[in-house]
Amino acid sequence: MSLDALARCCPNWAEFRSIHAREAEIDAVAVRSSKAFTRVFQLRAISIGNEIRVSERLVGSTLPACCPERHINPGGSFCIGLRAGEGITDETAPAWWKKLHAFALWQETAEETGFWPSEAQLSHGEAGEVELAAENAADQLGLRAVYREAVAFDTGFIAAGVGRINAKTGMLRNGRSACICGRTDRGGRTLLRRDCHGNGLGCPIILEHRRRAMVGEYWRGLRGHVTCCGTMHECPLRAIDSKPST
Repeated sequence: MSLDALARCCPNWAEFRSIHAREAEIDAVAVRSSKAFTRVFQLRAISIGNEIRVSERLVGSTLPACCPERHINPGGSFCIGLRAGEGITDETAPAWWKKLHAFALWQETAEETGFWPSEAQLSHGEAGEVELAAENAADQLGLRAVYREAVAFDTGFIAAGVGRINAKTGMLRNGRSACICGRTDRGGRTLLRRDCHGNGLGCPIILEHRRRAMVGEYWRGLRGHVTCCGTMHECPLRAIDSKPST
């Protein structure tokens, strides 16, 4: 059982108590880099199928009941990392605890500053998978920093390239021109825009366009179902909540 794997490697900053085969309680106090302690987080871990989900035992008692910007899902479960709770074994359980520790630290940063740490940012939902694919594609081209700039600030030539995407096809316009990302074939020739994304490695510009579309869809899907908790300085839900319904 995944919970058993977590119990066997519980770190000294947490206390793990099994309630029954598919549920456990965790009391966690993370340690900051300054050696100061965080608040006590009273958590509940449940095993559903092949996944461990963790939340506050009393949802909304210490953290917001829901805040996508703080990676707290509707219903109160935490997103401590992409697919972090899936298929936990004795080999992967230590990584789960490390992610939970980092999550607790990031929650303190968010509480104190109103911003989620930039190094912990990842797009919500399935857009996170696309972001990682785009970052990998950019990294292959030596463009990782340029890609991160596009995500964080909407600047740089990858961000500018997104504006040249045909919204209907999701591909770059002028398909017979050299691709903006500069990917080449084995002979060193720059791939055409119409061929770049289909080569199996991915075009970071096309993937970034797809990520942005998925992020927009994610936030629109929350409209009318989730209210901004008001703890973050920048929250798309706040802008959505302020718009009249149509």
